[in-house]
Amino acid sequence: MFTQKKNKKFNYQTRFSKDNNSATKLKESMNSSWNDARRTTSSNRKNYTLFLLLGVLALLAILMYYLETKIK
Repeated sequence: MFTQKKNKKFNYQTRFSKDNNSATKLKESMNSSWNDARRTTSSNRKNYTLFLLLGVLALLAILMYYLETKIK
């Protein structure tokens, strides 16, 4: 009564699936190389963002100090 419907599964293969084995291998290798590149650049991006935020914070502190001395 309360069972949910299950998704249908299809075992469809195209007529050209035997000819496209090299294409699927190429696609898999590109996916793995893309994932490797994505993993390595994410850590670099985090470091760059951290340095950028620290730089903005330093500039803001310098600007606040300059404005305080200029007002007095």
